[in-house]
Amino acid sequence: MRGPEFSLGIDVGGTKTRWIVAEDGVPRVDHHVPTLTWRQANYSDADCFRLRQLVEATFGGRAPQRVVMGANGCNDEQALSRCENALRRCTGWNIRVVNDAELLAAAGAGRGISLIAGTGSIAVARDRAGRLMSAGGWGWLLGDDGGGAGLVRRALREALAAEDIGMPDQQLSEALMESLEISRLLHANERLADAPSAASLARHAPAIFKVAVQGSKAARRVLEDAASSLADHVGGLQRRGAVGPVFAGGGIFESQTEFFNQVSRLIRQRYGLIVFLVRDAPVFGAVRLASGLQRG
Repeated sequence: MRGPEFSLGIDVGGTKTRWIVAEDGVPRVDHHVPTLTWRQANYSDADCFRLRQLVEATFGGRAPQRVVMGANGCNDEQALSRCENALRRCTGWNIRVVNDAELLAAAGAGRGISLIAGTGSIAVARDRAGRLMSAGGWGWLLGDDGGGAGLVRRALREALAAEDIGMPDQQLSEALMESLEISRLLHANERLADAPSAASLARHAPAIFKVAVQGSKAARRVLEDAASSLADHVGGLQRRGAVGPVFAGGGIFESQTEFFNQVSRLIRQRYGLIVFLVRDAPVFGAVRLASGLQRG
């Protein structure tokens, strides 16, 4: 009589890494850690060894027979292949690595375009040959418009520019200062430079949504531009051959219903695509994909 089969689904986000171990398809272990506890480089051998130790310690060290991992930052086939090869070499797992955003469509039990607005933002899909395509996902220093880090970066620029011309948006400036715990908005860069990261920026995003509802024109402008940018990520993939529907997820979409509705309307109006909000955590998409992975 064969023993139970263990499959492992891992979702590596910019902030958190979560994994679920399923025994004959039934989840048995559900665990998460901050991504920075193991990923110090870009999926180096040392990173992969640390991940293996963390994961296998949660289910007695037994090697899973099938693994699917969604990898934040692996936005093309070359990056996916490097990550997958490193993990195979360092863990011995029978593993398939996909972009972490791809887990959304799998979690939504469908195929199409995945759109994330969380700490960062990205849209991904597969072309007709099965190759990964992405739009956005440039990282918090350069882009991630519509994600939490991008929203805060843009809001700070908007508020500071308004102050420079003597026409400050008091609601936005005061909300950002309160969230950042600073006495002057000009101190924002110094405060954020103490521990610069996407997460340290993104945690101030709720302040923007709060004052937008209260009437801040600058905050509303930031959100309108962010919604347009996210919609255009989807449009760019559609022009390159991606087919809908769109599966949307991430902390910003989940917590800000009106913002999700705004992005959804723009995608429907501009590109004729239906958008579904996926409330299941992406890690469940990894588990579903792992359950269909052939044994290596």
